Order: sequence, then structure tokens, then C-alpha cells
Amino acid sequence: MQINGIEGRIEQNVSLRTLSTWKIGGIAEWVIWPKDSAELETLWCWAHENQIPIRLIGRGSNLLFPDEGLKGITVVSTALNREIWKECSLKAEAGCSLARLAQEAGERGMNGLEFARGIPGTLGGAIVMNAGAHGGEIQNVLRSVKVLTEDGGVRTFDKKEIAFGYRECSLRGKAWILEAKLQFELGNKEEIKRQMAENLEKRRAAQPSELPNAGSVFRNPPGDSAGRLIEQAGWKGKGIGGAQVSPKHANFIVNLGNATAQDVLSLIEAIQNDVLAKFGVRLQTEVHYISPA
Repeated sequence: MQINGIEGRIEQNVSLRTLSTWKIGGIAEWVIWPKDSAELETLWCWAHENQIPIRLIGRGSNLLFPDEGLKGITVVSTALNREIWKECSLKAEAGCSLARLAQEAGERGMNGLEFARGIPGTLGGAIVMNAGAHGGEIQNVLRSVKVLTEDGGVRTFDKKEIAFGYRECSLRGKAWILEAKLQFELGNKEEIKRQMAENLEKRRAAQPSELPNAGSVFRNPPGDSAGRLIEQAGWKGKGIGGAQVSPKHANFIVNLGNATAQDVLSLIEAIQNDVLAKFGVRLQTEVHYISPA
């Protein structure tokens, strides 16, 4: 595939397993790693002009790819990693590692990203899902977002123009994040680093990092814990095919080595139906399934 104006890496017939922390998925027809935001805009316009399906991903840490694979173009944002730090603020592109930004903020004595030290995704993905942990959320430090809109235009949204909820954002499915500005407060560097180390240790102790997974599968229902409900329903350690509810944390589904997307989807549905029948709660997924259609 040759596209004028694209210098980033282009590969054909790529296993989606290599683009997913779950290590699940079929073959992506084309995968492109644009080298900057201008190339991202060029790709969007070219694909729409030629009526080719196109979607944007980051590090694949909150996604389930289909067994059937994906037609068209899968765009990976990880080369969009430029950042500009100022005294109490940051302007960073969407492909920047959120965990690394959190570490850098801590090293600079900036408060606000301590919660994100162990989150494996990108800044763009974090904004789209309003990522959070340990009582913090990305919206708390967000000042503005530059996006590529559905009509191919570029627009900057102030934070107050965006609606945020629990693991959701009004931009999801309506725009591609290009870059964002974050605002911090100065704090005690050693205290910030201590808090991040503590958060990271909690994650390592509670989560099954030894097996491929996509983080928390379900959103916590109001006033309750999805993991508690799943465990009480008796699903901890149970599985379908190569997918298993982690014996370590019931809100994680791990890939035992040969899990398919259908295994995961079947397990999710079975858990939802059982928890609904036993507790009257309909669990909503936090992970996002990308349909092959």
C-alpha cells in the first residue's frame, strides 16, 4: 500500500495478537504507524475518500480484537509521542505512554498523575475512557484536547466542553485524540514518588500481570465492586476455552495461552447473566470489543 504523505511504517497481514495486551485476535489487513499528527490526518482523509475501513488504537491494553481479523487499516498511535514539559503543565501527543508520563511528572515534583503509574495504555486511550485508579482520574489533570473530528477537521476542546463519566468520555467514537494539555500542581517530589511506588506495588500484588489480560473487564456498579460480585457468584478461577477468570482478581479475564475472542465474549456473557440472576445487577464492560464488520 502506497499513500502519498505517509512515511511511517506500513505492514500487511499483521497478527492482532501482537497489538493486544490480551494476545488475542486474527489478522489485520493493514497496520500503519504514522510518525506524526499530520500523517494521522492524511490517513483519515485517504481512507474515507477511498471508502476503506479505518480505526485507531494505542497499545491495545483495553481492547479485544476479533478472531476474524480486521479489514482495512488499523492505525497505531504509539509513534505520536512528542511532549513538552513546562513548570506545572505538559503538552503531549496521544501515543505517549501514560505510565511513563506519570513517572516523569513525579520526577519533576508534579502532583496529579500518581494514580496512573501502573496503567499500561496511551494518553489518548486514557482520555477516551477517562482512565483512573486509586481515587484519581485523567480528567482531573486535563486542560484541553486537540482532536481529529468525524468530518476530518481538527479542533481543540477545552475540558469543560467534554463530558466525563466513570470510564467514559463524550469524545469516544466521535473523534481521534491528537494531543492534550495537562495541568499539575507542584508537590513534594519524594512523597509523590513514594505514592506512585505504593500504587504500583498494590497493582502488582492484586492483579494477574503474569498472564496476558486487558485490565478490569467490567465497570464497578454504583456502590459495589464488579470483582466482589463475580467472586460471590462463584466465577473466580472458572473459564471457557483458553479464557479464565483470574484466581487472583475476579474482574480480570486472563489468556491461558490459546484464548480466542469468542472464548472471552462467551465468558463475559455467562458472567453477566449469572450475576444478573443472582444479584439483580447487570455488569457493564470496561474493555472495548472491536467488531470485524
